[in-house]
Amino acid sequence: MAVPTSPPARRFRTDRHDVRLALGVVLVLVAVVAGSRLVSSSGDRVGVWALRAPLAAGTTLRADDLVVARVGVDDVSAYVSDSSAVAGKILTRDVGAGELLPASAISRGAPAERRLVTVPVDPLHAPPGLARGDRVDVYVSPKDGASLGQGGAAVLPTLVLAGALVADPGSTDPGGASTQLGVVLDVAAKDADHAVAAARGGDVDLVRVGTGG
Repeated sequence: MAVPTSPPARRFRTDRHDVRLALGVVLVLVAVVAGSRLVSSSGDRVGVWALRAPLAAGTTLRADDLVVARVGVDDVSAYVSDSSAVAGKILTRDVGAGELLPASAISRGAPAERRLVTVPVDPLHAPPGLARGDRVDVYVSPKDGASLGQGGAAVLPTLVLAGALVADPGSTDPGGASTQLGVVLDVAAKDADHAVAAARGGDVDLVRVGTGG
């Protein structure tokens, strides 16, 4: 009687090879799907507001202060995306140019009473590149002819306002009678008299505070 022969070992090796091949195909497919999702998600951008120029704390925001920044952020709620919620609001801290506008940097309460006071400044007595949102110290010097005190000692300028906010840097009118800048300062109501005194008390010098963000 013939003795049955065992199945060839080659079949077992073939089955194992097929399993490995299938696993390799599955891994490749997983990698392709994961990669496509990663590329797709990297293209997702959310529009939030950033500042066009540096502005100091206390500045009342306007729509033209904002520029859209398309960024990928995890927590969009931390930044401002609605311009209607910004215009007319006041910054509670300095914000730099191009910096995403944090919701926490906008005043939520009623703003303190403010006043706009225009002071005449000779262009050579104002910082170069003075811009809205800068802060300046306001000094007043005696008018020409009154710069010397008793004994011929020089009278030093007087600081009348520290860290005043520039609402409008002003400009000169080439065809006008005056060559002075009409710089508009945004001051607290309680400091308005100091700003008026600066405008009438003598020659005004503006000294920029910091870099404006």
